[in-house]
Amino acid sequence: MALIVIIGGQAVGKMTVGVELEKQIDGKLLYNHQTIDLYADFLGYTEETFKLSDFTRKKLFKAFAENSQTNLVKHLIFTVMIAFNEEADRLFLRDIATIFHEQEQAVYFVQLVTDLQTRLKRNTTPQRLAAKPSKRDIAFSQQEILTSHEKYQLAIPADDFAALYPEIACLTIDNTQLSPEDCSTRIIDTFKLKGARPC
Repeated sequence: MALIVIIGGQAVGKMTVGVELEKQIDGKLLYNHQTIDLYADFLGYTEETFKLSDFTRKKLFKAFAENSQTNLVKHLIFTVMIAFNEEADRLFLRDIATIFHEQEQAVYFVQLVTDLQTRLKRNTTPQRLAAKPSKRDIAFSQQEILTSHEKYQLAIPADDFAALYPEIACLTIDNTQLSPEDCSTRIIDTFKLKGARPC
């Protein structure tokens, strides 16, 4: 059993790769906005919404890690945007990894990287807009990408990524030219994720 965390900036392709990976292994995808939008539908995109979202995720991760014998799938795939220049974000990754390590479960971090123009283009794909209502205001979501690109460090060099989390198996993929299927295959091969999804 494992936690597979796919990390990257908005519209880098995290959810799309996660959906493909979900098809190829015995795993279930939880993408970032599923927990955020659960609360935002009632509270808006407020500080309280993000606190509740993180609380919910950690509770789910703990329950999943502690109940490997009764879970419906073997692996949990999670996508999230991390600002590496923010200590709270770096610690969040370490916290969720610890939840699984305490149960002697594997944790894998995958960082997806691509250029800003590719992210802006991917921001308007039908799959993204269908899954994430908050992104349907294109002007707003495009500006959000530009603002966060200036304010946050949403990607770091592969060696720095691995050095930041030496106790965790890390992989960085430049998916500018790679299909979601190619990315999924690389993740499976790198981490030797056995056990295809049952038919």
